[in-house]
Amino acid sequence: MTTPSVESPEPARTLAAFDAARDTFLAAFAQTPDAALAYVPPGDEYALGALLQHLCDPIDRYLDVYDRIRRAGYGAVDLAADPEYATNEAARHAAVVAARPTGADRPRLLAALHDAHQRVRGTFGELDAATFARQAPVTYAAGTAPYPTGARDIVGWLADHYDEHTAQVASMLTGWDHESSL
Repeated sequence: MTTPSVESPEPARTLAAFDAARDTFLAAFAQTPDAALAYVPPGDEYALGALLQHLCDPIDRYLDVYDRIRRAGYGAVDLAADPEYATNEAARHAAVVAARPTGADRPRLLAALHDAHQRVRGTFGELDAATFARQAPVTYAAGTAPYPTGARDIVGWLADHYDEHTAQVASMLTGWDHESSL
């Protein structure tokens, strides 16, 4: 007779925090009128509506990193050794910086963020606790030491990224309100 496995609560808690961070961001973003989506505050590089694209970018990037980790059998991964990695990252960043979304873009951008978020849940949601916590040494940039990276780290970083931009949405809206009233 086999004993049913009991899923560790740690992956579930971490993913629930990831979901909560997304929900809090979306609640803040929902306050953004369509007219403010193209607003870029002085000194910033992203339009308010481009934050949706900007949140998708690291999700895609970290899912790629995790795929590389798995393919390497949790051995060393050197992103700096892949010349296409830096080129692709620069191109994605430039596209987000250039974006000036409109109200017509909002549904597509929200759907893209939803899909990206679900890919994270699909990739990491079925991992057992040991695999979720397992790390591999990842070199992110030439000349830097490898950084321990695993599923738990990635989900935590992505939740923190939502949190960072939740606060930014309120600040950007305040700036837009001020500039549009002048």
